[in-house]
Amino acid sequence: SIIAKKFYFSNGYRTRLLVGHPPALETAWKRTIQHDFDVPNVDFVTNGSLHGINRAEQYDLIIVDEAHKFRSDEARMFHELQRICKTPRKRPAPDGSVVKKVILVSATPLNNRPEDIRNQLYLFQDSKRSTLEVGNLQNFFTPLIEHYRKLKREADPVTLARELKVMGEKIRTKVLEPV
Repeated sequence: SIIAKKFYFSNGYRTRLLVGHPPALETAWKRTIQHDFDVPNVDFVTNGSLHGINRAEQYDLIIVDEAHKFRSDEARMFHELQRICKTPRKRPAPDGSVVKKVILVSATPLNNRPEDIRNQLYLFQDSKRSTLEVGNLQNFFTPLIEHYRKLKREADPVTLARELKVMGEKIRTKVLEPV
């Protein structure tokens, strides 16, 4: 909420925010954003109702709670959120950019598979031409996904833990930290 408020002030008074949330957390989000932090121009939508957002270009910042639920790139909800996040902004940012800012909130971002974090990145990054140093996220994640699938058959828990730690470190340093 404090990041949203700071973004509002740095982006200008016409800034519009969208908060996607689970239905059970609607009251908490509205209380926190609107009353506790007094952030103006915020729309709220449940994560299952993203298809109802018809004017995605009006939003400058997208906040998604329970973002780990958007790990499957085959789900309709994923594609709706991706459309909203990747639709260019109607009003450019102070630096001239029309790319939206996206905040994904999750207590379980990896959920045990490299493709989960890859898919969440695809919500706001181009798979072959990302803005990250890695550049091609598809090429970066493909060998990690294949290695992970082989590791799932590893019988030795020490080897498995060591390999998963190496893989996690690579994802963290090459992708998550720059994001």
